[in-house]
Amino acid sequence: MKHLTSYKIFESRFVEFREVISTIKDICQEFEDNNCHCEVFPKDDIKLNVVSLKSRGHLGSVTQPFYLDIDIDRRIINLNHERSGFGTFPEWFIETCRRIEEFMLSEGFKTLPSVRYPTDWVNLDIDELEEQTGLIQKVKLEFIPNEVSKEI
Repeated sequence: MKHLTSYKIFESRFVEFREVISTIKDICQEFEDNNCHCEVFPKDDIKLNVVSLKSRGHLGSVTQPFYLDIDIDRRIINLNHERSGFGTFPEWFIETCRRIEEFMLSEGFKTLPSVRYPTDWVNLDIDELEEQTGLIQKVKLEFIPNEVSKEI
């Protein structure tokens, strides 16, 4: 009976974690409405369950990347007329990233943004994201568990 109780607790936590994913997708609707396709990784339930368990202090040294990948539609960039193709992100884009960051912080995750240029990734924080210019192809918001709780 004890194993059944443990299973139900893990199952309910996974359901709670799926709600976190659903909320992220709801917030991302702003990106989608502006032709910036988004995907949360990992995509399959088994790997998401690993992320959920890891965030609660289980599984020791097992790692599973957990992030949001945002494809950038160049038409959203506030163009700098002196340098063709270069410019900054619009305010709504930065605000949406901040909403995701705040939500994930409330769920126990730190958000680490990075930007994909044609040649390499650059790691930033949200404030630095606001200042980025150039031929940006993607933005990735990686979610790292803050302080891992030692429940069950």
